[in-house]
Amino acid sequence: GNVDNTSDADKPVSTAQQTALGLRAPLASPTFTGTVLFPAGSTTSAPLQLAAGISLTAPVFGSVEFDGDQLYLTGNAGNPTRRALAFADGQASSVELSTITAAPLKPVVAWGNNGQGQTTVPTLSSVQAIAAGESHSLALLDGGTVVAWGANGSGQATVPADLTTVTAVAAGTYHNLALKADGTVVAWGDNSYGKATVPAGINTATQVAAGEKHSLVLLADGTVRVWGNNDFDQLTLPFALTGVTVTAIAAGYDHSLALTAAGTVVAWGRSTAGQLEVPEGLSGVTAIAAGAYHCLALKNDGTVVAWGWNNAGQSLVPDGLSGVSRISAGYGFSMALKSDRTPVVWGFEPLVGIPEDATQVISIAAGSYHALALRADAIPAQVARLDQDNYFTGKVGIGGIPKLNALEVYGTASKSIAGNWLANSDRRIKAEVESIAGALETLDQVRLVDFRYTEDYLATHPEIEDRRYPNVIAQEFAQVFPDDVKGSGQRLPDGSEILQVDTYPLTIYSAAAVQELHRQNKELKAQLADQEQRLLKLEEILKNK
Repeated sequence: GNVDNTSDADKPVSTAQQTALGLRAPLASPTFTGTVLFPAGSTTSAPLQLAAGISLTAPVFGSVEFDGDQLYLTGNAGNPTRRALAFADGQASSVELSTITAAPLKPVVAWGNNGQGQTTVPTLSSVQAIAAGESHSLALLDGGTVVAWGANGSGQATVPADLTTVTAVAAGTYHNLALKADGTVVAWGDNSYGKATVPAGINTATQVAAGEKHSLVLLADGTVRVWGNNDFDQLTLPFALTGVTVTAIAAGYDHSLALTAAGTVVAWGRSTAGQLEVPEGLSGVTAIAAGAYHCLALKNDGTVVAWGWNNAGQSLVPDGLSGVSRISAGYGFSMALKSDRTPVVWGFEPLVGIPEDATQVISIAAGSYHALALRADAIPAQVARLDQDNYFTGKVGIGGIPKLNALEVYGTASKSIAGNWLANSDRRIKAEVESIAGALETLDQVRLVDFRYTEDYLATHPEIEDRRYPNVIAQEFAQVFPDDVKGSGQRLPDGSEILQVDTYPLTIYSAAAVQELHRQNKELKAQLADQEQRLLKLEEILKNK
């Protein structure tokens, strides 16, 4: 950052200290915490906590200020003057970098299928909780409001305009539930089967859960209330819950789970994939999660137990998994969050690869084919790591005098002579890089043809062999890829110009289309496996009749 000292007598600032001071948080909210020791001779020596906006309107002697971009120290007791914070060689002043934290640039990390935009996370800050539905996502902000994105065919991503004071959210297949601070519940989205019509009289709710066709809440007295579809007895609470205090609830597609105060699990609803077959002797449970047709239970020793549908391995808990603090279950995959804030995923292969920026995770949410991870409000700041988020927003340059300036962070990048590190990275010359989407639809608009050149054209171009060629019609191609059809400079006898076609986009779009087909194929395989599983169950039922 800017180098400025509180005294003209201070020595020059060292390279290492300048680098350290170049560390800035990208968000204008309280993001820095750390120990600051003032220069020798200062009347203030107690450690301070750095926060945004401290005394920025009126400088106060001895104060440390952070405006969301730069750290400042106010010196000169007689005439308080704000100066950019910097420390000289040999001074006792220092900022303990190991204790500095900052808000992550991306508080919510999403991965998996993005066909409906469910993993295209909007700009967020101060996120309290997350939830994932079939193809949509929710974020609950600290202020009690909700943000939704992704599929909106049933209005599931259209949050009610007056929804405030929310303390918890749940995402079903096509509908959502929000728990308010006063114990009431608000629902929106698809309302077939009445699952988004909250029954009257619910004003002591403490938890919410949403399935595919039903909804349920946990009340303050430890009882459960359910509404919606009852084709699989989802609304019929089992006798095992009579007189029992429930501490947590979860909803799958057509089944539900309840965790009792005794640490046992009760399941009811659809049973076609063994999702109601709670392992015998399961006890010491502290949390539960329900996927489409499978279930997870977190035990008090930090281990996870799974049962139910296992078409993609979602019920095969990884060997040695321990130290788990949270669990979540999707359609064909399962998630666990370890106490060291690292997520673990197993089951459906495309979701197993966790993004590199999913660090310092404090909560997880599993949708049908996508996953969400909520990061901590403040994560350890990176020092001289420009390949990660949460770093100084300036740029790195190499100083003109190597012996004195090995590496500095000073706000503008410079390099007098380009070297291999610049020349060999074409990412440096490409801006606004975005993945190609909709390749199949785009290619469908291109007519690929097989043709011969006219006799007149061949007569004037003897170098061209008279045979059939696969290609496109320039004028048609220009309708899809207008930037790749240009004049060739050659003209026909009638004066019209011959167009030149660059068909290279077909190569890239074909590759992108293959990727799209591959993703769709995986999803179809998973759905086919689901249908096969259901048919097998149905055949077993018919055989037993």
